[in-house]
Amino acid sequence: MNTNAIDYYIAVTVSAIGVLQLAASFGGLRGLLFLTSPLATRLIGLLLPLASIVWFFATGTRNISDHLGGLDSNQVALLFFLGNLTAWVLTVTVTSIVNSGRLTDPQQVAGLSRLGSDTFYRALRHSVRRWTREWRTLMKPYFSE
Repeated sequence: MNTNAIDYYIAVTVSAIGVLQLAASFGGLRGLLFLTSPLATRLIGLLLPLASIVWFFATGTRNISDHLGGLDSNQVALLFFLGNLTAWVLTVTVTSIVNSGRLTDPQQVAGLSRLGSDTFYRALRHSVRRWTREWRTLMKPYFSE
């Protein structure tokens, strides 16, 4: 794999982490925030994508044709997907560790809105337990009797 591919993957991952922090901050999903301060989180959410774009384009020649050693569209698509997946996994893992002691009073709601007061892994565990207990009741409206 060439250095352009690795640099692109890193730039996408860092940008996606910033965008996830920005979205979680505006959405009120405290369980996905690295920091407790919404202002600091929003600032980091803006700076990470900008810094990664500047770093990516300032550190080398990036406008190389794919038949001359640059990235082709399939590589770009795959690396974009993998960078976003990596950013998501890093975000939910790090924030679940960082916020495990901070967020101790979860609301009794299910789904994504639970992330407003709980970590991702605790919310996932709660949803799986609820689904396994109540799957018949939850599925009943979708089937006719």
